[in-house]
Amino acid sequence: MLITVLGLTVSLSAASRQNDLRHAVSTAEPLAVAAEDIYRDLSDADAASAETFLSAAQAGTSGEDRYAADLNRVSANLAAVDADTRGSDALRAADGVLLTGLPVFTKLIGAALADARQNLPVGAAYLREASALLRDRLLPAAQQALKVESDRLKADDDDAGAAYDVELGVVAATLAALIATQYFVRRRTSRTLNPGLLAATSLVLVVAIWTLLAGSAERDAVSAAKAHWEAADAAIATDLAAVRAHGDELLGLAARGEDVGGYEHDFATSTARLDALVKQNHGAYADDVRQARQSWAQAHAALLPAENDPQPDNAANVKALQLLTQPAAGGSDAGFLRVDQDLRQGAGAEEAGYLAKVRAGHGDLEGLDVATAVLMTAAVALAGYGLDRRLREYR
Repeated sequence: MLITVLGLTVSLSAASRQNDLRHAVSTAEPLAVAAEDIYRDLSDADAASAETFLSAAQAGTSGEDRYAADLNRVSANLAAVDADTRGSDALRAADGVLLTGLPVFTKLIGAALADARQNLPVGAAYLREASALLRDRLLPAAQQALKVESDRLKADDDDAGAAYDVELGVVAATLAALIATQYFVRRRTSRTLNPGLLAATSLVLVVAIWTLLAGSAERDAVSAAKAHWEAADAAIATDLAAVRAHGDELLGLAARGEDVGGYEHDFATSTARLDALVKQNHGAYADDVRQARQSWAQAHAALLPAENDPQPDNAANVKALQLLTQPAAGGSDAGFLRVDQDLRQGAGAEEAGYLAKVRAGHGDLEGLDVATAVLMTAAVALAGYGLDRRLREYR
């Protein structure tokens, strides 16, 4: 009976853990990344729309292309996330807010850009309204979707990396029962060994050792995968803060003082969080990120006069616009792009490390479920054969 329980316990456990790891790689991780990209691309769309607004009269700027690319990615990733809202009211609610709010946002941005091309001052009001909608409703909804998908991925990792206490407990109980049975049979029959029981015990030992070694390797791989994902998550959180801060920069210049310093205050808040996250970042590209952040901070200081001080003409605004929207050396845009690129490369490297470790953990358990079922079926037959021979002697 215990041999059968052992076979079922180890086989089902190995199959379940492999299924969790497969789900993590094929579904949970891609959806978590999609949710991260929704948040990032919405934040970047906020910045790109402000850049497009500022440079509406200039040809050859990249803001409009960035804005369109951001929205295309948001739509694709939102469709992927919305297709898998099973069992989560929070995710359905968040997707509903995004699906209904995104068209309103794009309509407001369209009105702002149309007015900017005609040099109508009302365009700035539309831009601020669109940004407020995105920050007050769309980004919190994207954050909620990200939390749900991240929790699902964490649940897969936790289930796959759980301790093997039950499995090893059943192994110990089965071995103890087999040894006790051997001892009992020996005392009753005065036979030194029972070949059937001995063979069954050997098969149980094989499964025990295999489970111990494979389970230890799989748990180590899952633990390493979690560390990679935490590092990726930290890099992504830092990048989101950087994108938000860059958007505040652009919106502050677009407001031209009409926000009474509101966006500059938001920029200070965003960069304070960014700097705190940069200090905590010990992953790939961490040193490059810190250097780029210092360059960006210095470049931003050059923008403040154009943003806050009265100007005799438009020359300062034109210069500030170049620093903010063109990747020239020493400009604020160049500083942000370096921070953004380094953080995204770091996050990409950690996500690749996560997937590699999850696949390694899956490989560590390869064949354990089927082999255990076969070996324990054989062990039941051998134990039954051994006991049956002894019982025949007393008939």
